[in-house]
Amino acid sequence: MKKIIYITIFSVYLTSLWQHCAAQALFDDFNGTKLNNALWKKENNKWGENLAKGTHGGVIPENVYVKDGNLVIRAHGNFYQGNIWGHGQKTKVGGAIYSKKSFASGSYEIRAKICPQVGALSAFWTYYYKSDTCNHEIDFEFPGRNQSPNSPEKSDIKWGLMTSWRGVGDDMHKTTDMPFGNQADGQYHLYRFEWHTGSPTEKARVEWYYDNKLMTTSYEHVPDRPSKLWIGIWFPYWIGRPDFEVDYMYVDWIKITEFKEPGDVLTK
Repeated sequence: MKKIIYITIFSVYLTSLWQHCAAQALFDDFNGTKLNNALWKKENNKWGENLAKGTHGGVIPENVYVKDGNLVIRAHGNFYQGNIWGHGQKTKVGGAIYSKKSFASGSYEIRAKICPQVGALSAFWTYYYKSDTCNHEIDFEFPGRNQSPNSPEKSDIKWGLMTSWRGVGDDMHKTTDMPFGNQADGQYHLYRFEWHTGSPTEKARVEWYYDNKLMTTSYEHVPDRPSKLWIGIWFPYWIGRPDFEVDYMYVDWIKITEFKEPGDVLTK
């Protein structure tokens, strides 16, 4: 009986300890004249291209800037005729930034107007990659309604994708594709996910919220490695056609509150 009491007391102590450690770790309202280089880095790269299904131009630093209290991410669609080139082409080119610091369990909040085009993927995601069997990632992506049995042609900006990953294989991630409502209304919305790696009183899980409404919860393939937070637009092959010239995502602010749960796995 004493052993049980001691274990219970210790569990309560651990829970109290990690709750006490929960604290705001990052906040940026983009009220300056340029991106805060102490917090963020612009990406210049291309990934996820399937040549059999078409090319894209990746993400470039020129498509990321700060203006009027917003982080602005620009997207070049199929009809872009400007002078800015991406990787190999100047159409289907986006932009992205990522946090210089890595974070694990916590609350991740982004107040934004996503790009209102079915052919440009607006995304917020955490990312840690060591190998194809150690790919820890949490995704919040728009548009949705393009996962099986749907197709790219059915992409809908009113739908979104929420995915948790532990590896790149089909059996190492879980995706929920569901309706959110009008994402092209010109209004800011709050996109949030709560990442729990586990504690004596918290089951490991990821919860996705939209304007403070719980959309879905995943208890499968929950990451546990500290990761960079990414924000960006790119042009994967599995969404609709980007038949526009130029459009934008506007991010008002980003906040990360760390939980520092016992399930966080520290990495070098």
